[in-house]
Amino acid sequence: MALIKNGVVSYAGAVIDTWDHCWADGMVEETALVWELEKHEYKTVQIGYYAADGHDFVGIKAEIEVSMEVARDILRTMKTSALQSFCRSVREKKERIEPGITAQVVRGRKIPKGTVLEVFWVGEKPTYTGYGTEMIAGCKDKEGNKVWIKAEYLKNITPLKSPKAAERKKYMKWYVERNAKLLVLQAAKGA
Repeated sequence: MALIKNGVVSYAGAVIDTWDHCWADGMVEETALVWELEKHEYKTVQIGYYAADGHDFVGIKAEIEVSMEVARDILRTMKTSALQSFCRSVREKKERIEPGITAQVVRGRKIPKGTVLEVFWVGEKPTYTGYGTEMIAGCKDKEGNKVWIKAEYLKNITPLKSPKAAERKKYMKWYVERNAKLLVLQAAKGA
């Protein structure tokens, strides 16, 4: 079915899940998770708010049901989001300062800008004011001298290997399983 209030049906075939929340004052709030086909996103709808005597102030009845159209739309949306997230993760990896990379100094005054360093350690140390921490990179220059520099002063210049199709598929599968409701997937298989 769907959400029903005073005979009016809404979100037909798009009710994913319902849950209750008990408040400290004895009230119980009931919420439904629905899928909006037009916006391609999840939405929560309050369907019940019960007093201690059982009176429902909202009065919406809900039955969990997922149509094939909704399940397909959710999966299509999740796959698009997964691809965008994968591209973002590849860019972030390219910019990350971590042990084993080659980095170039882009800021600072003790080590000349443009110096190429091999990073062998990255960690945190307290700032000179004592409030908070900052990331420090332990590096070696081409002569083998150890240099300690703030990680924000470095730029990763290690050539990044292009991700393989299998890596992309594995990431997308993980993303969809993590973000799409398992209930939707089960309903799509069962329908």
